[in-house]
Amino acid sequence: MATPKEIFEQFVSIAKGLSITQKVIGVMVILLVGGGLLSLVLLQEETSYKVLFSGLTQEDAGEVVAKLKEQRSPYQLSQDGTAILVPAEQVYETRLALAGEGLPRGGGVGFEIFNEVSLGTTDFVQRLNYQRALQGELARTIRNFQQVVEARVHIATPKESVFIEDEKPPTASISVKLRGREKLSQHQIQSIVNLVASAVPGLTTENITLVDTSGRLLFRKQGEGDGILSGSQLEYQMKIEDTLRQKVETMLEEVVGINKARARVTAEIDYSRKELTEENFDPEAQVVRSEQLLTENDQRGGLTPEGIPGVKGELATFAEPGAEGSSGGAYNRQNVTRNYEISKQVKHVQEKGGAVKKLSVAVMVDGTYEKSVDKDGKTSLQYQPRSAEEMRYFDKLVKNAIGFDEERGDQVEVASLPFALSAMPEEQADAMDKWRGMMEWLAMPVISLLIALLVILFVVKPFLKILATKQLEAQRHAALGEHGARLGGGGEGEEEDLSLSPRGLTDQERIFRLAQSDPDRAADLVRRWLREEA
Repeated sequence: MATPKEIFEQFVSIAKGLSITQKVIGVMVILLVGGGLLSLVLLQEETSYKVLFSGLTQEDAGEVVAKLKEQRSPYQLSQDGTAILVPAEQVYETRLALAGEGLPRGGGVGFEIFNEVSLGTTDFVQRLNYQRALQGELARTIRNFQQVVEARVHIATPKESVFIEDEKPPTASISVKLRGREKLSQHQIQSIVNLVASAVPGLTTENITLVDTSGRLLFRKQGEGDGILSGSQLEYQMKIEDTLRQKVETMLEEVVGINKARARVTAEIDYSRKELTEENFDPEAQVVRSEQLLTENDQRGGLTPEGIPGVKGELATFAEPGAEGSSGGAYNRQNVTRNYEISKQVKHVQEKGGAVKKLSVAVMVDGTYEKSVDKDGKTSLQYQPRSAEEMRYFDKLVKNAIGFDEERGDQVEVASLPFALSAMPEEQADAMDKWRGMMEWLAMPVISLLIALLVILFVVKPFLKILATKQLEAQRHAALGEHGARLGGGGEGEEEDLSLSPRGLTDQERIFRLAQSDPDRAADLVRRWLREEA
């Protein structure tokens, strides 16, 4: 096996034997290969970065970058500084290390403000820090909503009073910055309001105001105006109309085809609230409520009294002549008091608003189209309306889908009309359209393959051919020298044809083959050439 020194010397000798053109081509090949390897290394280095944190505020991004600089960790900034990238193999380790430091904090000031408390802090400062921390924590929680980019919470806590009539409830204001054109739904708005109300003692949803940075009022307490109430009513009405519209369109599209039916629904909603209290008396139905019965009975009778009461002797038994004893008598008294209650019925009815008063539905159904070709070869579509029987079926289907009620005055109108887009002839699809996507997908790989083939054919192959030619010449010279030394000046023989007529091979290749197949003859041939030249 050749040593490195021999390989280097051989490479130098080959390079010296090359022409200027060959040297230039060789240098270009080396530069091309080296540049390709360098670009691959740089590309690999660029794609090895992954996102550490995204959607950071300026404060959080600054703190994270400062910590990465302190740790001497490589990083990159993207998305206008709101995202930080680190090498792929360090993502999780760096994320855990920063989490141990409490980063990112989520913007604003949270309860970490109490991690360092000085001894000279007054009670007023403590209450103020608590309010700041509570506002910051609520803002961080609100930012977790997908639609919210930035949020701020302001809480106003009035001073406590010893008099109940002088106490005022706390209030809160929330400002949110939404992402792009996204909007918060009514459910999400109510969730944010309830979240803040539950976090602050004594705060109710009626004392919370929610706005966005565009100046739109998203929530305010009820009773200040009809804006929120009208907004909720309009949202409720639009929801009912959209639900009924989707029912009608999806049902008809199953029959007439996709985008062949259009429906519009108008709903009249009764938002009035009713409270009814009825108290009915029935004079025919009487019930004894209370009864009081008083009865007195005195039975009078017995012997005739004789004498004088309280006197002894004969006077005690003395009776006036002519006095007759009473044989007895009766005394009765009865008193009855009855109170009657007349039956009555009390009914308390409370009806909430939101009932549908009336529905108006308009439905358009596209007809059918027949293709026709005129004498000039132009294609046109002839509209054919739906039959009367089909329209009757459609009318019944629509009425059943919306819950048609004739008593409340619902109206349904179904018409067969030509649609504008359907009446236009369909464009003939290009035969190459279906292959265009595949060609675009294969374009870059094919171009890369062609470039590689061109480099191999016009750069690598000529270079290798030059190296092979040099090796053949060296072997030929070595073979001729060896046989010449061995045979010396041999005798003359028969005249041979010294011409080397081409038979698809060059002179060098024919000589090389002759030297391999018949070395003696080749040596003799060389000696004759030398003799002729002398």
